[in-house]
Amino acid sequence: MKFRALSCLLALALPMALSAAEEASTPAPKRGLWSRLLNPFGGSKAKEPKERSTNFGSLEMGLLVEPNPVKLAENRQVKVTLTLTNRGGKMAQLDFPTSQRVEVLLKGKNGQTVEQWSQDQAFNNEPTMVTINPKERLEYSVNVPTRDLAAGETYTVEGFFPNFDALRKTRALTAEK
Repeated sequence: MKFRALSCLLALALPMALSAAEEASTPAPKRGLWSRLLNPFGGSKAKEPKERSTNFGSLEMGLLVEPNPVKLAENRQVKVTLTLTNRGGKMAQLDFPTSQRVEVLLKGKNGQTVEQWSQDQAFNNEPTMVTINPKERLEYSVNVPTRDLAAGETYTVEGFFPNFDALRKTRALTAEK
């Protein structure tokens, strides 16, 4: 009697299981032996790896250029300060592949790079994670030389965090005699 009931259940369950398998769009990862022995009918769904969120929406970037306008006869360099403030309620994490945290470019009218801050800097291949707690701020200051600037021209100062396209800001800089 038990055999008949079991065979009827199997006869009904097998077509449903086959149609469900056809509907699945991505194949499930193969389970191990112990998982199959302890849960012969599938058990719980496989855990998907969590994607690390950077939470850029809560990060506010600032860019300050001093002095502006720059008097080329008096100043041999411009101080550029990049700030990153976490305005959200969750911690934000930034992963950097090297010891370089920021990059600053001075660009001319037609977009060509006149000065690049990192050009004469040394960086180590030390992957690092920087964490910004809620309501806290990071600040990086760099000095960019003005040796290739011409008086009377307007330049664009572009500051950004490498590997993070969303964290980019620009300011105009006027060069005077």
